[in-house]
Amino acid sequence: MRLNAFNRSTNYIKAGTLALLVSLAGCTKQKAPVVLKDVVEFSHPTTAKLLESLENGHRHSATVFLDSPAKRVVTKEAMDTFKIVPDTLLEKLKTLPDTMEVYFQVYKGKADDAIQKARGNKQNLVTVGHGMTGRDSITLAGNQKAGLGDYVSQYVADSLFNRAINQKDSILRANIAEDTYKRLETYEKDAILSYLYNVNENLLKKYNAKRPIKESFFQCLDSAEKGKVQAKFNVTPSAKQAVCGLAKRNLIQMLVFGNGKVYSDKFAQENFYKNLSVIKKRKDAKLLMKEVFDILRKYGVDEANLAETQNKVNKYMHFS
Repeated sequence: MRLNAFNRSTNYIKAGTLALLVSLAGCTKQKAPVVLKDVVEFSHPTTAKLLESLENGHRHSATVFLDSPAKRVVTKEAMDTFKIVPDTLLEKLKTLPDTMEVYFQVYKGKADDAIQKARGNKQNLVTVGHGMTGRDSITLAGNQKAGLGDYVSQYVADSLFNRAINQKDSILRANIAEDTYKRLETYEKDAILSYLYNVNENLLKKYNAKRPIKESFFQCLDSAEKGKVQAKFNVTPSAKQAVCGLAKRNLIQMLVFGNGKVYSDKFAQENFYKNLSVIKKRKDAKLLMKEVFDILRKYGVDEANLAETQNKVNKYMHFS
């Protein structure tokens, strides 16, 4: 179990709570040191919430006890000297006190590795936190590098994450009319920024007369053709290992954009069932779709819309 990054406390923990934590951890009865940690305030908190659930970077993290301000970069060898916070203790916490820190490890994903090989790229694509990537290493402030196996602190990971989201927001603003941007609902913008997070912006700029939808993603936005926008959440991978994962992500993003519903537009419907068909072939299709709807409910799309969509899915998938 890893604690959600957005539930961390920004205040000092009172002495009594600290004493309880120390007791639970089997430490000495002395008052635990109070360690001041930096906390990132996200510019787009709902976007960050959605992306965190999609990227799930906590699978590659460790929560440790601190006795001094958190080091921002830690090697794999140095991490072995830290005392790991047991899951039984984490389960008792609603917020993460200043005496603990989450560290994210730089790792190489299986799907990313397969895509790199399919494209003939020799460099490793490494990832840290919630989807921040780099070639062979992650570049930090001051041109410092974190390589494969190294760890970065929660603050570093969140800073990179926040900067990446802001960059995607700048791209969105630059490619649509100001009035269009202002009219976007929060959930629509979150879906678009999530899509931009993993897709090259040039793909969203392309007008292609040979395509069923000739207009680009951004042109469809400016024209307020929301069904066509939903149809544009259709990225496909260059490696088989990533097909199902991207189908899940496409479904989640298009349903966040529609606040739980699929527009009646024929292109949107076609994209919806195309992505469902990928998952339908899997033996664990029911579990995969449960994960999709769990993420959507956790994000907070309209429940009535989502229930209607889920009924359509159950019929198409032949779920009991």
